[in-house]
Amino acid sequence: MTSPAVSWRISKIANDARKTIESLDLEKQERILIKLESLQADPFLGDVKKVKGKKNIFRLRVEDSRIYFRLNISIRSIEILLFDHRGQIKDKSIERL
Repeated sequence: MTSPAVSWRISKIANDARKTIESLDLEKQERILIKLESLQADPFLGDVKKVKGKKNIFRLRVEDSRIYFRLNISIRSIEILLFDHRGQIKDKSIERL
C-alpha cells in the first residue's frame, strides 16, 4: 500500500463535469469512478495524453468519453476540468481550459 503523501488526490471537480457524470446510468458511473481511482494512483498510466498547447492539462479516455484534467505536480493534486462524450467536446471547450 502506498503512503498518502506519495499518492495523488483529486482536489476539485468542475460543476459541469460533476453534473454530466451524475446524469449517466449507474453502471457507467461505476466505470468512471474506477478510472478516477486509478488516476489518483498514477495519473500517467492508461490512455492518458497531454493536450497540445496547454500546460499541465491531460485527457483520459474512458470508453467513448473523455476526462480532461490539470495536474499540480508540486502538491500532487488533480483538478477535473471537463467530462463529456468525445463528439461533444469541441476545440472551443478545450481552448477555455
